[in-house]
Amino acid sequence: MTNSNERDPEEDPTRHSAKEPAPGADPAEQQTPDPSPAPGQKRKYVPFEPFNPYIRRTEATFVPHEPKIYVPPQSDDEEDDLIPVDTWRLFVAIELPRTLKREFIDLARSFRPREHERVRWIGQEAMHLTLKFLGDTPTDRVPDVITSLERAVSSTGKFSIKVGRTGCFPSFRDPRICWVGLSGELRRLEQLQGRVEGGLVALGFEPEDRKFKPHVTVGRTRPGIRGRFAEDIGVSWRHAPLHSTGTTIPISAIALYRSYLGEDDGARYEQLANLELG
Repeated sequence: MTNSNERDPEEDPTRHSAKEPAPGADPAEQQTPDPSPAPGQKRKYVPFEPFNPYIRRTEATFVPHEPKIYVPPQSDDEEDDLIPVDTWRLFVAIELPRTLKREFIDLARSFRPREHERVRWIGQEAMHLTLKFLGDTPTDRVPDVITSLERAVSSTGKFSIKVGRTGCFPSFRDPRICWVGLSGELRRLEQLQGRVEGGLVALGFEPEDRKFKPHVTVGRTRPGIRGRFAEDIGVSWRHAPLHSTGTTIPISAIALYRSYLGEDDGARYEQLANLELG
């Protein structure tokens, strides 16, 4: 039997809390007890011991079982490991007679000077009947593109279309694009465009999400031209003197073009392949 002032070595040190002092103990002695066992005695092993602020604990350093390797972030100065791919900006189109393109350019002269300046007019070399825009294409895919186009034209015979009337996208009251429409054997033209589209989509190119509307772009209104200024352009374009309406355009081939952007003299175009219809 021990005195009330003495601690039993086998007694659980967490038995008494700070709010409930041990009976008969001197308050002056209610200090943090020393958990170290008496000489010659071993401390009782406790598998799990709840936290007790009155037990002295030694500072320990955590050592992970598997050391973690620190990898510094990649510096901005380091070169990217990706190998740049050489690409060409491509599109498929039908070439138009030069006499028609010159007349389309002359339509801009019917505009008043202030209206003329509000439109970015297309140059003669840039006027095509576009069938499919491919965008930036790796150069090593060009042979596959040409092969696909050869299959498309082999099953399409020669036909003809006609010059239509002037029009605007989305409307004459809010013109963004000024164009010349087409008429005639448009069903044959749509079939040709569908074969070109289907073959290129099979190669992995993105399908066109808009319905094919055959036209020749002649001008685009400059950014910021809205309201009455834009409406004046639409009125002038609606009444532009297009004398070639009804003129026949024979369609006997399609072509693959490469465009060069950012040149000092504007965009340039290079014909990579000319494919005759079957």
